[in-house]
Amino acid sequence: MFLNSSTLASLRFFAAAARTSSFKKAALELHLTQGAVSQQIKYLEESLGVQLFYRLVRQVTLTEEGKRFAIIVARALEDLERGAQELVATRSAVDIRLRAGPSLALRWLIPRLGDFYSRHSGVRIFVDAAHGMFDPARREFDLAIESFVGKPTGMQGELLMDEYLVPLCSPDYLRQQSFLKRPRDLARCTLLHDGQPWVGAAQDAEWRYWLDAVGATDVDSRQGQFFSLANMSIEAALRHQGVAMGRTALIPELLQTEQLVTPLKRWVKSPKSYWLLYHKELATQPGMQAVIRWLHEQAEGSKAAIASARSPQR
Repeated sequence: MFLNSSTLASLRFFAAAARTSSFKKAALELHLTQGAVSQQIKYLEESLGVQLFYRLVRQVTLTEEGKRFAIIVARALEDLERGAQELVATRSAVDIRLRAGPSLALRWLIPRLGDFYSRHSGVRIFVDAAHGMFDPARREFDLAIESFVGKPTGMQGELLMDEYLVPLCSPDYLRQQSFLKRPRDLARCTLLHDGQPWVGAAQDAEWRYWLDAVGATDVDSRQGQFFSLANMSIEAALRHQGVAMGRTALIPELLQTEQLVTPLKRWVKSPKSYWLLYHKELATQPGMQAVIRWLHEQAEGSKAAIASARSPQR
């Protein structure tokens, strides 16, 4: 058979009639007259030299040849539709709404976004810097990086990276507090706190957790300066105001550039970890898998950087 523009056009008429077993229903679906559909089917049959339908009084049914051809045509049209959608998707920017805590967004996510865009020009990430409780049913984001004590529930969750805690201060502050050699010496220092380290935590929970883990139970964790964000306490440490509790996701670059130092080098695994959260049905949304894979890749890089920072030679 010679496939020209006319015979190719008639394939959609045939597919609709084969699926509905009715020229009338096919006409309604295609917004045409029944006569136009019947004429296109007849033209296709003449071009093929094969009868595709039995015409009965109130219905039409496929012949054996028609049944085989209907499978081929349906598959071909489906492939064409999918290919067209993929082509459009690659040429149109896809927006992904990514929620992340303000400190993590500023210290960890934003410095890495240039790498993502250099590799995924068709995806745009809208970063929503927010933390605390959220309602999964409101669908205010496509993907979220959230920290949890334990495993989250209610949404699809993938562990992104664990968190470790270590005290930090500026080199100038450490020179001024030359007595700071052991965890118990922190009693004579100003502690800088993220007062909201995780949902339901006390304002001094992070410092108290670390002090208990290293055996400095007599240090008063309630003293010092309190902030609503970890990044604020880190900024205060950069300004030589005291010792902040550092989180591994936020500090590798600050340690590498020696803007901050770890005077006690006692790393303690945090009770919380970072998780990727999303609604399961959004997993196949265009661009989502690219963002998820990239975030896991960046998390692996962070783990390597922290392993290097914790090594004895530093």
